[in-house]
Amino acid sequence: MARVSITSARGLWEVAVRTWAEIRIDDVFGRSAQLAYYFFLALFPFLICVIASLSVFGTADRGRVLLLDFLARFLPLPAFQLISTTVDEVIQASGPVKMSFGVIASLWSASLGMGAVMDTLNAAYRVSETRSLVKQYAVAIGLTLGLGIVLVVSIAFVLFVRRIAGIDLDSGVEGFVWSCLRWPLVFAVLLLAFALTYYFAPNLEKREWHWITPGAVTGILLLIAISRGLRIYLYYFPTYNSTYGSLGAVIVLLLFFYLSGVAVLSGAALNAVVQAFHVRGTAGQAPPEGGVVQRAS
Repeated sequence: MARVSITSARGLWEVAVRTWAEIRIDDVFGRSAQLAYYFFLALFPFLICVIASLSVFGTADRGRVLLLDFLARFLPLPAFQLISTTVDEVIQASGPVKMSFGVIASLWSASLGMGAVMDTLNAAYRVSETRSLVKQYAVAIGLTLGLGIVLVVSIAFVLFVRRIAGIDLDSGVEGFVWSCLRWPLVFAVLLLAFALTYYFAPNLEKREWHWITPGAVTGILLLIAISRGLRIYLYYFPTYNSTYGSLGAVIVLLLFFYLSGVAVLSGAALNAVVQAFHVRGTAGQAPPEGGVVQRAS
């Protein structure tokens, strides 16, 4: 039988159908609800940890402003207002002991969320979890720290450009250039975050590093679409206040985390299906439904 090209109409249709089947088999929507809880639990300690890390560069205040500016571009307005107010209150009331507790709480809660991501990626690639409990926690905490470092370095880089190069990124020609380069920079940072997660999280015997994967690009585009879609919906249909009252902002934030979890896990499912398609993607030997079958490391 002739091979079916993944770039052909038939190949793309098969990948789409199998990815949807993979999403249902792996219970991506149920696992995303689990992730939403862990993301919410880890959010504020993680942000405090990032801001505290920026204090090493002596730019904690400016870094906080830049970090909140970044979040404002992604989060729905009610969710952003909740985060901004809470972060300001926590920072004003926190001392060294509370900040240290925040770091520990961030690592613990974020590692639980990363553990859920690892379980889902193992299911997508059809591998069992054979790593010891200590190794699983080490990978989860390592990925959490790695993503935090990526965020801190990205913010520090922008602050470095502003301070050392003396460039005003808020107005003039420099501001226009920065507004054009901002989204490619954000996209690159997100690609790195997705690549790290998809590389280290699943328990694969043979790992291949890819800066750009179909799942990562799809996941990021879904994240952007979710962000914009929620902002537009809440702008024209602000019914959450009348429905949930003062809890409306919390509900919106949880909804955003839930849909973000769907985006991340759906991207992983797509990567598994694409890899399976390359391995066994012929017309007479179709990729196995449920992704790649690999022996665990």
